[in-house]
Amino acid sequence: MMKSHLRSLADCGLTSAMPALTFGLTTKSYSAPQRRMPGLSTVQLAIHALLTGMLSLAASAQAQEKTAVYPETGLAQKRLPDIQVQAKKESLADKQKKRITSEEMTARNVVSMADIVRYEPLISVPVALSGSGNIWDGAGSTGFHIRGIEGNRIGMDLDGIAMPEAAPKPDGVTLNSFASGREYVDVETLRSVQIGHSATGGAGLGGGVGFVSKAPSDFVSQDGDRYAGYRAGYQSADRSQFHTLTGASQSGHWQTMAVAVYRKGQETSSKGDVPANPDQWHSSAVLAKLAYQPTATQNYVFTLDGYERNHERQLNNKQGGLYPDGAAQDSVTRRQRISLEHSAQIDSGWLDSINSQIYWQDAKVSENTQARYLFGGKAYQRQILTSYDNNSYGVSTQLMKQWTPQHQTYVNVQASHISSKRPWLEDRTVVATGAHQITSKNRMADMDADQLALTVKDEQQWMWNQQRISLTPSLRADYRKLKPVNLQQYVVAVPAAAHEIRTESDTVLTPAIELAVGLGRDLDVYAQYKHGNRLPSAAERTGTFDSFSYTGAGNGYAVLGNPRLKKESSDAAELGLRGSPVRGWQLRSALFYTRYHDFIEYVAQAPDPVNYPSITYGLYRPENIGEVTTRGIEASSRFELGAWVPALTGYAVDLAAGYTRGDALNQKTGQRAALASVAPAKFSAGLNYDDPAGRFGIAVYARHMAGKQAPDDVISGIATARFAVPAHSVVDVSSWWRISQQFRVQAAINNLADRKYWDYASARGLAAGTTAAALADIERQAQPGRQFSVTMNLNF
Repeated sequence: MMKSHLRSLADCGLTSAMPALTFGLTTKSYSAPQRRMPGLSTVQLAIHALLTGMLSLAASAQAQEKTAVYPETGLAQKRLPDIQVQAKKESLADKQKKRITSEEMTARNVVSMADIVRYEPLISVPVALSGSGNIWDGAGSTGFHIRGIEGNRIGMDLDGIAMPEAAPKPDGVTLNSFASGREYVDVETLRSVQIGHSATGGAGLGGGVGFVSKAPSDFVSQDGDRYAGYRAGYQSADRSQFHTLTGASQSGHWQTMAVAVYRKGQETSSKGDVPANPDQWHSSAVLAKLAYQPTATQNYVFTLDGYERNHERQLNNKQGGLYPDGAAQDSVTRRQRISLEHSAQIDSGWLDSINSQIYWQDAKVSENTQARYLFGGKAYQRQILTSYDNNSYGVSTQLMKQWTPQHQTYVNVQASHISSKRPWLEDRTVVATGAHQITSKNRMADMDADQLALTVKDEQQWMWNQQRISLTPSLRADYRKLKPVNLQQYVVAVPAAAHEIRTESDTVLTPAIELAVGLGRDLDVYAQYKHGNRLPSAAERTGTFDSFSYTGAGNGYAVLGNPRLKKESSDAAELGLRGSPVRGWQLRSALFYTRYHDFIEYVAQAPDPVNYPSITYGLYRPENIGEVTTRGIEASSRFELGAWVPALTGYAVDLAAGYTRGDALNQKTGQRAALASVAPAKFSAGLNYDDPAGRFGIAVYARHMAGKQAPDDVISGIATARFAVPAHSVVDVSSWWRISQQFRVQAAINNLADRKYWDYASARGLAAGTTAAALADIERQAQPGRQFSVTMNLNF
């Protein structure tokens, strides 16, 4: 199976029009838009200009290199430096981000996005369980929850390429209610994860998560030209197993790498008294890179990247009067990417380095749901096909000029085109006669989005009174044009809404500034301000759902988008410490305060018999009605005990804690209350021992989260009593043994005491257990009890 994936990817190439790319267990062809020469859009012209500039700079750098690099030895050809898109000099602003490496993820037995942040303060990954919505809604991780903000207000990208947003439930009347997840990447293919806790530009209104994929230089170097590795593991929580094959080599100017991952498992077990819905799943991922270094100052990296995950779910919890057998759902998540990166050091009076990337990406989440349906005294067989499709291509270039060793300027230009759509097709068959009732209706207008972004950042350092001071101002400008297309498939039953749809454009500015003062050689105290913006999504502007398309009734209810939505914005201030106060102590701490403006949420509309005469049972549309404030404190430290007591070499202690408060105001009603999405306080502590000789290691981690019952959500207007999520404490134990230089085994037991607990970010919206159905939903949402995992690594 893996061979077929690799063969499919190897057959792909870059041409003037992107070719079809096949990947995964189900073969399907994808084609990028054909080149259109007449009437080029602003973004297309920008992409063309950026590509021309990249090629010119690359040629210039190569011409300089022919006469400048080590002519007497040629050693630069022998030792290939790391090949990466980012500038080699770490940005001061990047130090503010939390970075989790692949080595740390391996030590933590990470197999999913939620595992990445298991011990991080004020960060979690909400999960929508199968069957938690309507029968046509999907399931999975819906993104990251950071300091009380979640969903599409947290940006996500892979190697600088934006990941698709989570799709809201088409009939949902609250914004953070999702019908599909955002898990488009396998953690086995990642080099690191970088987490920003406040506005990050683009869609990152409340934070951002950047995934960085592995590179050939992670495996080959001057010490070895070949690498082969095999990893395999088993997780008892979902009875899953995984297999990872990695190969890398280098020869002369070339480096290659391929990573192939296969997983399969079942539904995640629950400590609750009600069984989880059955779920048979498997996934596969392939990451292949070819790096070429023609000179010591230039690198090219060509990447093929694919991910696919398939689920076969049984929605037993949906059994009832309408659906006597529940429902069956097949779900597929697929993402494919082709990219070409170029980085160069340039000896120029106005430029020192350039890092560029051109890419094409296709991502799709689709569900095929089937169920026997009883309505109006008749029996039907319903088949519902839904999907959320995103196809994008773009180019980015970062320029860096180092004026002095203490002063550098970065200029980043990005241009992209995104086509998104959300089709819905239902085939309702009358069991008695075999007659078919076909309903085809998009859940939002098909949308083409052209985006341009320009960021300028200046970093300066100087000494004052024997103290190191750095100042980093930046300004980002974003332009986006949304153009609806294929409107003949949009708004079948609510024609008045179609007249509101139009081409729209927005321009926003995002300033930021940071001041840092060195308290020692490796410790800084910093203060920063960041402004953030999030433009409304296509689903929020043009989403559509109505009841009468399916019931055949002349009247009903509807959930529609709002083309008149304004942007959401934020103003964030933070004061903190970062670095190493003394040898052996790593510290990160922050006090933060953020105000969010014009939060978007769905609002019940007044009856409108003129424009919407058929909507007599309620109309819901999103509006900018929310004002939110969050504030809190977080801190994390690592103590290497051997730095102070040589006899304790190999021992380390990790401590982390965080606390947030939030307030919400509904500008329409004037109601105020605590912000429901803010998670309770969290604390974690770990004791690690890694043998200095590299033979074995052991770690014990404990984490505690306070209990909380979500208050009434005054912004969404939901006042239903919610499940009071109890406090919990969980202990995890892991160990590893290096049996030989090539063979290593790792084992872990999570939730050692077999506690019953819930994740607040995932469970806070559950109704209080006053009915049998509500109690069953609560029990299904409980986290796994005691569980174990075993992993083996074989490297050559």
